[in-house]
Amino acid sequence: MAVVVKNEVKYDHFFDAQTKRHQINGVQTVLHCHHFTSLYTQLAIDSNETDLIRDCARDSFRTMLDKYFADNPDIESIQDKIEIACQYYALIGLGKMKVNFLGDESGEVELLSSHTDAGWMKKWDKYDRPINYITAGYIEALFGAILGVEGGAFEAIERQSIVMGAETSLFNVVRR
Repeated sequence: MAVVVKNEVKYDHFFDAQTKRHQINGVQTVLHCHHFTSLYTQLAIDSNETDLIRDCARDSFRTMLDKYFADNPDIESIQDKIEIACQYYALIGLGKMKVNFLGDESGEVELLSSHTDAGWMKKWDKYDRPINYITAGYIEALFGAILGVEGGAFEAIERQSIVMGAETSLFNVVRR
């Protein structure tokens, strides 16, 4: 008899050699490289489209998390869902995340490592403001998927950032 660990992410990776696209658990997925995320974050900043990159990330990651939880109905507790969502963040190459608090109206998420910050600092060194718009979208998706509320119900605000010299990045999450 196999032992099933509820809070360990399961993934089925498929690469289509013809289209050159990845799928994880049946969802087309981009595996994030710190060099690319820093480059398209800079593009979003330069074009004043940081809300767009956050919103696109939120919608994409929400689809991924919703599908995972629907396909794995044995994952019921909020804590198990948080653990899965944090593991998924690492799995797709964005870094290491820890949810310090998740409530119906607010929360706090800490990045112990961030591939976007690492790529940015390798290219341009420190920056005078936070840059984790993609992660903010992921966090907003995480809160919505775990609590089962509509997309865009939460806003993640980066108030401490690795790229600005902090040891970790810290996000406050508030209900809109």
